[in-house]
Amino acid sequence: MKKLTFILLAVAGSLAFVNCSSDDDKGGKDCFDCNMIVTAKYCYEDGNDYYTVEVMGQSENIPLEGESWANIKAGLQEICD
Repeated sequence: MKKLTFILLAVAGSLAFVNCSSDDDKGGKDCFDCNMIVTAKYCYEDGNDYYTVEVMGQSENIPLEGESWANIKAGLQEICD
């Protein structure tokens, strides 16, 4: 619920699209972009118990809370599509 609130606040606070450049991810980092009204970047790095959400230059770590990154990523990508 916290991640959804964070996304909704970021979307509501912006009236313009934000264009993020892609990073060269190294190591065990798995990232994807979600383009709604603004672009949110979700990243997970192997071994962490959280994933990171970056919106408009602000980032927040969200705990996995026992879920796998694969399940969370699939759910987020479904929302983004």
